[in-house]
Amino acid sequence: MRNALRSLLATLLLIGGLGLATPPAHADALDDARASGQVGERADGYAAVVDPAAPASVKNLVNDINAKRRTAYQQIAAEKGVPVEQIAAITAEKIIREVLQPGMYYMDATGSWKQK
Repeated sequence: MRNALRSLLATLLLIGGLGLATPPAHADALDDARASGQVGERADGYAAVVDPAAPASVKNLVNDINAKRRTAYQQIAAEKGVPVEQIAAITAEKIIREVLQPGMYYMDATGSWKQK
């Protein structure tokens, strides 16, 4: 079942059907915030502010992205009959492995920020 979910999520991420694909302005802003070290990805499938001194606009961006992700995770979980946390965690693995570029931050299992 986990492999089937991975395949489904891979396909949905590629075509943008998961709702994680953000409007171009948001996508650019998120990529910029990741590249500058202000935002990273958590293992639970949500973005987080890495730099506490990040401006309010970055914090608002993270909140907006996470709201969209939460909605998408809930929809897919309901369709597949699996826990939301499972969908979110699988998506996090994929984002960290395939989307983050070298130097971008992710949170490891201990809750520490690491650079890819």
